[in-house]
Amino acid sequence: MNDQSLQAELIDSVRAIARIPSDIAIASDSRLVEDLGIDSLDLVSIVLNTQERYGIAIDEDEVARMHSVADLVTYVSRHLNAAAA
Repeated sequence: MNDQSLQAELIDSVRAIARIPSDIAIASDSRLVEDLGIDSLDLVSIVLNTQERYGIAIDEDEVARMHSVADLVTYVSRHLNAAAA
């Protein structure tokens, strides 16, 4: 899976879980809390969904470092590539 398709999947997941209307643009540099208004419960749901969907574990400390969609994509991509190696 390339990073563009991964980003598209993660954006769709974020939009669905956080119930972000389709008229609000989500880009790789969109900040999860500041720009998209994602609260802590939705963030937990996004993390749990991502872990289940991609078969990876996301440590709590790592979640605290994920500020943007790009951070989430980078983390997932890095761990998917490590698992494939």
